Amino acid sequence: MTDKNVLLILGGSWHDFEGFAASLTPELESAGYAVRPTYDLGELTRLGELRPAMVMLYTCFGSAEPGKAPPVGPNETQVAALSHWVRGGGGLVAVHAATAIASADPALGRLLGGVFQSHPPQFTFTVCPLYRGHPITDGVDAFSVRDEFYVQDYDANVEVHMMAVDRGIAYPMVWSKAEGAGRVAHIAMGHGPQVWALPPYRRLVLQAAHWATR
Repeated sequence: MTDKNVLLILGGSWHDFEGFAASLTPELESAGYAVRPTYDLGELTRLGELRPAMVMLYTCFGSAEPGKAPPVGPNETQVAALSHWVRGGGGLVAVHAATAIASADPALGRLLGGVFQSHPPQFTFTVCPLYRGHPITDGVDAFSVRDEFYVQDYDANVEVHMMAVDRGIAYPMVWSKAEGAGRVAHIAMGHGPQVWALPPYRRLVLQAAHWATR
């Protein structure tokens, strides 16, 4: 793999993993990335050999091909390998439910910068960028989505870039953080096609990839 290759880790439950890959891969490919999707968490132990520019996680409570096996979260060796790779200069973009698997692994939660707690039934809400700009949100104005509204326990050291309000309380929806010499970004939105198709959402994913890979 080269400096324009993306290892896309998929799998788990409750989400259309193939649909996400099919929808967002063309957006990344249009910017010159080559996307390799996989349900194999064992690939995380081969990052030094594969040398991707970025790892993207679109998972929920673990990884497994839908209908073939129950989802299994990354083991201690896989989390350690991913963390080591990121700290050495790798880029990691965690999308939507990727933080759900962190609830069972404190080390992964620290790496991602937050842990999923809950979400109410889907409803329409507006995601707003913060006044302080960032390359991930460059050119992205406030936009509305019908999606799962993620309530997450997030670290104080993350830099929040977009927020949304539910019942009078603002919650982070997009954040980033440095991790050693590497970079980590998280986009909380993205349950299904109605979100993936939105131009500002697609721009967010692409700019998160650019930022993570410099």
